[in-house]
Amino acid sequence: MNRKTAYLISGMLFALLPITASAQCKDQLCSSVQNILDAAVIDFKGYQSHTSAPPDISSENARVPCQMTTWANNVLMCICYAQVAFANGTSWYARTMDALKSLNPSWHFTVKSPGVDHYVDAGPPDCEITPTEGPYIGQCPLHLEVAKQSDGSAKLYLMMNSLSSPYLMHHIPLSPSKPAPSAPSAVGGGCDEFCQSLKKAFEARASAFEDIHTTNSNASTLKLGGAKDCMVNAVKVSPSVDSGTQFVCYWQEASASAAEARFRDLVSRFQVLVPSNWSTRQENELDEPTGVNLTAWHAVEPGNKHDVRVYLSGDSVGLHITAWK
Repeated sequence: MNRKTAYLISGMLFALLPITASAQCKDQLCSSVQNILDAAVIDFKGYQSHTSAPPDISSENARVPCQMTTWANNVLMCICYAQVAFANGTSWYARTMDALKSLNPSWHFTVKSPGVDHYVDAGPPDCEITPTEGPYIGQCPLHLEVAKQSDGSAKLYLMMNSLSSPYLMHHIPLSPSKPAPSAPSAVGGGCDEFCQSLKKAFEARASAFEDIHTTNSNASTLKLGGAKDCMVNAVKVSPSVDSGTQFVCYWQEASASAAEARFRDLVSRFQVLVPSNWSTRQENELDEPTGVNLTAWHAVEPGNKHDVRVYLSGDSVGLHITAWK
C-alpha cells in the first residue's frame, strides 16, 4: 500500500467516526450520550471487557442508569431506564433530544407524540423501524422514550444498538408461515402482543396474580406465546404453609439453540420491564430436585417482595414471577 492510499483510507475511516464529546458537549448528560454513541461504533468493546462501564445519562433531577444487554440475535444493546417525576422526565427528554441532534446532525428522527408521551426512533436517513424484528443492518439503532404513568410519574428509556456487531445481518422479511422468535420490542407504541402479555403478567404480581388466576384451579387466564403451559400456584415452604404465589410458564423448544434464543429473548424483555432499582444477575445453578444444571437469570425487588427468574436447561425454558408474602 502506498502512502497516498494509506492517507485516503485513514481519511475515510476518520469521516465515519462521531465527533468527540469535548468538541460539542457542554454538560455531562451530553458527554455521556456521546460516550454511548462512540462505544456503539466499536461494538461496545470497552463495556464488554469491563475496562469501562456504561455511563449514567442523568440530569440534575433525573438519575438514569445504563447497562448492557443482548438481543435474541446476540446483537449488543446499551439500555438506560428510570422512573421519575413527570416534569423531571420531560426536561430530561428535551435535553437528551437536543444532545442527540447536535451530536448526529445527519440522523433522521422519527417522533410520535400521542398526548404527552414521546416515542423516538433515530438513525441514518432511510433507516427502518421494525419493533418486532432485528436488530439488523439498516434498522434505526436508537430508541428514546418518555411515557407518563397512571401515578403521575414518567418512565424514561434510551436504547442504543451496536453499530458494528458481527451478528448484524441484512434484513430478510419473515415468511408468515415460518415466524422466528421476535426481538424484544421496545416499549410504548412498539410493544407487540407477546410484549403486552408479558407486561400484564409482570404487573399482576401486585395483586398476587388474582387478575390472571382461574378460581379453584392452578390454571392461568393468561398464556404467553409459544409456552407449553402457564399457571398460577402457591409457593410452599412446607405442605401446610404458603409463602407466596407465583406465575409460571415453561417452553419446550425444538433444539437447545432455539431454547437459548427464547431464554435471551425473555431476559432482554425483562431488562426493559423491571424497574431500574431491582438487582439482576445471571449464574449457573444446580436444580436441587433433579440435579440438572441450569442457567438462571434473576431480577429481585429491593426488600425481596417480588422477583423474576428465567431458567434455561437443554431445550427447556422456564419463567417464574413470584409475589412473596
